[in-house]
Amino acid sequence: MSSSKRTPLEVPWGKAATLPLIFPSHWPEPVVDQPNLAGAVHGYDQELKAALNSPQDSPALEQLIQPGTRVAIVVDDPSRWTPIRQALPVILTRLLAASANRENISISVGVGRHHAVDAKAMGLRVGEEIANAYPCYSPPLDDESQYVNLGTTPEGVPVKVFRPVAEADLRILIGSVLPHLQAGFGGGYKLIFPGCSHRQTLGALHRQGLGQNAEQAAALLGSSVASNPMRKAITQAASLLPGRCVSVSHLLGAPGQIFKILYGDVSRVQELLSSQAVQRLELPDRTPVDIAIAGNFPWPGDPMMSFKALIHHREACRRGGVLVGLFWTDPTEIDRSFPMGALKAIARSGAAGGWFIQRGLRMADRVVSHLDLPSRFMLHWARELVAERSVLVYSPALKDRLGPRLGPVQLFSELPPLWKAAEAALKRPPTALRVFPEGGLSYVPHHQF
Repeated sequence: MSSSKRTPLEVPWGKAATLPLIFPSHWPEPVVDQPNLAGAVHGYDQELKAALNSPQDSPALEQLIQPGTRVAIVVDDPSRWTPIRQALPVILTRLLAASANRENISISVGVGRHHAVDAKAMGLRVGEEIANAYPCYSPPLDDESQYVNLGTTPEGVPVKVFRPVAEADLRILIGSVLPHLQAGFGGGYKLIFPGCSHRQTLGALHRQGLGQNAEQAAALLGSSVASNPMRKAITQAASLLPGRCVSVSHLLGAPGQIFKILYGDVSRVQELLSSQAVQRLELPDRTPVDIAIAGNFPWPGDPMMSFKALIHHREACRRGGVLVGLFWTDPTEIDRSFPMGALKAIARSGAAGGWFIQRGLRMADRVVSHLDLPSRFMLHWARELVAERSVLVYSPALKDRLGPRLGPVQLFSELPPLWKAAEAALKRPPTALRVFPEGGLSYVPHHQF
């Protein structure tokens, strides 16, 4: 599999490096698709102030404050690169100038099912000075005593919200809009539902839309606020919150790239930024290829988010084809979503375990759907990833920790053996391949072929 005549394709790798991809000489030239990352704003504080001065379907922030108003600020979790440390001083200054009392302001991180944010991580996320001056919380997922039961939505979703958030008079949600497998796009009320919700609420929300067939579920990625079942369920849950909610939301590229900041009504801001995200991040709907290759940039290396980036480009790969993930992994992020013990247990099952997982996922998905358990979300998308395509991942850090397999997924620390394995899985050389260097930002829509 000679590659001596090929010019390397440099893809982002980590925070500043690149990874050269040199394909075998008898493979076709790849189609490289990238999101539109042109036109980032300059001068963050000025852009944020301009957004606060131009509310979207909402009164100005200062008009929502009276002496004694209880304010809950909710920020997204540390796996995102929203500039929380820059946003908070500007917003807190406005709140205090508008007669808000410091002791009535709290900050919660919408962690959902991710790792709890400890004191050190909280200081990094919100800034040490703010962490020391305000009560800052990482909602516990299972301690029901720390949640307020606000009732049940018409769709049967129990609405249990972290107490400091539920009991506030005003909630300010600071986050970003990025592609999401089920909600179309993240951000907005999703910082509370499921970010600051009890496990029962989290599980019920993540099941929305998964009762559809695989083709319909695949179409949820990048879908509109109006048509998305999970987003509709989130909006219904939000309608049970007392008081008022506003959003300060960002349309992001890579860390340090911000294309738009909007402040105002949560649903209106989400609608506007989601529409702009489609224009920037959705890629052309081309004929599916033999091999689709997606990097996890700019995610910091959480395996779950890396695999989500791969699923975002699944539709580019034909059934029976090969999906290749390029997963740079920060050692501090490697077990953010999955405990390392669980990953190692899957890895130890070897090829036999991979065979069982690949063929047993469909049955497990059906069983879990009847039992109405929150784990259905992960089982469903695991099935969607591996059921009809071979999955190969280049990740030296994961290979070093886990060995050559993670269930049905093969792990590699060198690229030439991966290319050889891809050709073996196809049983012939590929006739077409497609590369997505910034796979953590872009997505391929559900195709209609």
